[in-house]
Amino acid sequence: MRRLTRLAAVIGLAVGTLLVATDAVSAAPAACQQYDSHGVCIVQAESPGTSSSPQQPGTAAPASSSAVPVCTDSASGTTVPCQGDAGWWVQQLQCYAQVMTVQPPLESPVWGGHTDGAIYLCTFYTGGGAFPGTSGFSFWSADPPVGPPAVDPAVLAAQALQALTIPIPTTGMYPAGELDNGAPYTVVNAYTWFWTDTSSFQPLSSRADAGGVWAQVEVVPTGLSFTPGDGGAVATCAGPGTAWQPADGVWAPSPSGCDYRYPHSSIRQPDGQVTATYAIQWSVSWTASTGATGTLPQVTTSSNATFAVAEAQSVVTR
Repeated sequence: MRRLTRLAAVIGLAVGTLLVATDAVSAAPAACQQYDSHGVCIVQAESPGTSSSPQQPGTAAPASSSAVPVCTDSASGTTVPCQGDAGWWVQQLQCYAQVMTVQPPLESPVWGGHTDGAIYLCTFYTGGGAFPGTSGFSFWSADPPVGPPAVDPAVLAAQALQALTIPIPTTGMYPAGELDNGAPYTVVNAYTWFWTDTSSFQPLSSRADAGGVWAQVEVVPTGLSFTPGDGGAVATCAGPGTAWQPADGVWAPSPSGCDYRYPHSSIRQPDGQVTATYAIQWSVSWTASTGATGTLPQVTTSSNATFAVAEAQSVVTR
């Protein structure tokens, strides 16, 4: 009975309003998270070579959700797909519209005497069920009925990035040892190597879908930086650095350029130690099913290491 009542109401709307061009009505915006089985938006993230080390989200700015439409069936309060086999959802009509492949003869009553425009099918959302004779109706309109607003792929790309977990760097260092009080240390004027585990320095990808459009982001590590914590300049290198091996020698510079020489001990620093910051810089680009491409602001993930800088005549390795 509810379906028949709604049919009568919509047919009345079609007779009273749709014999002229349909007005645009925009659906209310909503954030593209992960929706239910009706799937306005599905976000999937995959992380090739994901590290088992601690991880943190990317530091991109929150994405605006204004371009991601939500379509609803008002009678049931259900969120419905904005596109489907039956056409595009017209919020004002509460049905899916599509132009009839074979148009009726102009003398057909559905034309209402018009010779321009086209005849459209209006199909109700049934959630998989159907009632004979109540699934929809046909109507004339001078212009295509206005559907949901277009999905902005740049917005989807930003949301795909936020769904992705990006690794923080591990804090590899040499010279390395422990003082009598158990504090880790490096040595004045030695080449202090710094590196991160290679598994935390791998490309990542994530994809978000909404309204029949998808966007995929590619997040690529572009460099590792080391802020020494003694006021000295930041040291940078293009890759993850090189883990020190005994065969490399005690005083040799890092072959990857990932090293820093502390000119003074940390005895005058708070607690006699410095806090160094390791950071990975990530470039972010995206492609979309529409053919659009673009970039997002660089992402940086970081972690800290606290240790002493000791004066020593020799280095004892572990």
